Order: sequence, then C-alpha cells, then structure tokens
Amino acid sequence: MKYQKVIQKPYCCVGACLEMILNRNHIANDGQVVIACQLGLTVPEEYRDEYPNANIGEKPDAGYGTQIQKRKFSINNFFKINNIDLKEKYYFITDVTVAKKFLLDNNKYDIMICCHCATLYDNLYEDWGHMVLFENIYNNNVTILDPSDNKCYENISLERLLKSIIEHGQSNGAGFYLIK
Repeated sequence: MKYQKVIQKPYCCVGACLEMILNRNHIANDGQVVIACQLGLTVPEEYRDEYPNANIGEKPDAGYGTQIQKRKFSINNFFKINNIDLKEKYYFITDVTVAKKFLLDNNKYDIMICCHCATLYDNLYEDWGHMVLFENIYNNNVTILDPSDNKCYENISLERLLKSIIEHGQSNGAGFYLIK
C-alpha cells in the first residue's frame, strides 16, 4: 500500500489526504487541520472552537470543508505558498475507458479523487462531497484509501466511482487531482 492512513477530523478529508501524500513524499507538514485551513476550510458555527483559523459561516455550494476549486485555495497555491516541490493537475473524467487509462498511466503518482460520498457508498445519509486517495486499479475495480474513521481501503467499481464524480459535479471540484 502506498500510504500510511491518517484519520480525518470533521470536514478535513482533503487535508488528511494531502497530509498522507506529503508524508509519503517525506515532506514535513503541520498536519491536516493547518493544511485544510490554508485550503479555505469552512465549517459550521459549532466548530468555531475546534478550528479557530477556519472560515465560519454558511454552507458553501460545494459543502463544508475546503474550497480547493477556488484559485486562492487551490492545491497548487498551497504548494507554492509552502515551497513544496509538487504540482497538481485537475481532470474531470467521466468515461470509463478514459478513466481506466488515466489511472493505469499515472498509478505511480499520487491521485486524490473528489466525489459524492452517498453515491460512492450507496448511502443516502452521506450527502456530501468527499476526498479519497487512489491506491490501485485492477480490471474495472478501483482500490481507494478513505480517510474517514469508519472506512479504510475500499474496493469500488470504476463505474460507481465515475457516477459519484458526476453526481458531485465539476463545479464543486469533483474529479481527479494528479499530484507529481
């Protein structure tokens, strides 16, 4: 397995995934909460004390959590501000054949996947966007690492993964984030 799992704190799935990527690449970091705050972490009022450096307020269109789809909170901006020698490139892929080729061709790199949690896990009660890490692909089955405390390495069909990306939508940042 590529990563040593970091369990996400509430609304910090992106921060946890980036922490795991930085750890894998032996890059010092201040942890998921600091990372998430630099990526525009927005949380409800009741989390004010837990996240004093986060934005507090109304739920953004993409949902509570980071706002990486906005330029000033982008992953590349985070890398630049923190002098991290990595680059991120975003891909919104909805075709199974194209997605499979993309994942196979980039398997040695880090890939974060933003998707709709309820669609990914077929659970209507998880109606929010979520970030996971790509681990591997075999045939049309994708192994992901979910930073949630109640999930870990999960095997998902490529079709279901793409459906969850489509459901969350490109305007909400859903898709593949290739980091190298």
